[in-house]
Amino acid sequence: MSQDKIVGADILLEFLEVAIHNILYVRKLYPEEIFVRRKVYSTAVHVSQHPELNEYIQNVLIAIRELITEDENNVKAVNLVFYDKRRVPLEKFVFDLLLLQANSSEQDPYFLKTEDALRTICLKLLICESYLKPLPEDCTFTIEVSTNESAHITLSENPKCENFPWIINENRSEMGKRSLLPLKTVNTEIITLQIYAMEDEMAKRSAKEYSQDSISS
Repeated sequence: MSQDKIVGADILLEFLEVAIHNILYVRKLYPEEIFVRRKVYSTAVHVSQHPELNEYIQNVLIAIRELITEDENNVKAVNLVFYDKRRVPLEKFVFDLLLLQANSSEQDPYFLKTEDALRTICLKLLICESYLKPLPEDCTFTIEVSTNESAHITLSENPKCENFPWIINENRSEMGKRSLLPLKTVNTEIITLQIYAMEDEMAKRSAKEYSQDSISS
């Protein structure tokens, strides 16, 4: 992997970390008290202080780094998926990685265009709850990495990932009737990334009714 693409991977991973923390904050999966405000990309973001949650996110990012280091085409997309207590998918944030580009330092030596684009996404993530239906209580989430079978073998044999085994999600449930919320397409000299959210409003209503029935019974 070229030095430029290593820099591109670093920028991608930093952004994914910031974005995941902010989405979890905005979608109210955890109490606000576990988050603190930090300044990234010259704007305020929310970062979790929960050790177990942060360890999970870090392990995901380590795996993504290892995949990209092996081959930048190994990672096609990163998905943050929310489920109800029945493991029905309700909402998904998709980070569709189209390209990590070389020779970026010659065209954007201080990565100002990339930073500006990522700052715009962070601001949009903070207001995305205005366009999405609330998540029911007792939701859980997972982070999925869209890759290929050979990449999964690479991870299983990588000592850096041996304490955090990945499984192939062969029986995953697909979302039903989905509505799409485009967030941003980043197309700079160093990275091309498309971000959008999907939700299943019918499944959310069903999950809410199921939760209420469980409480009443």
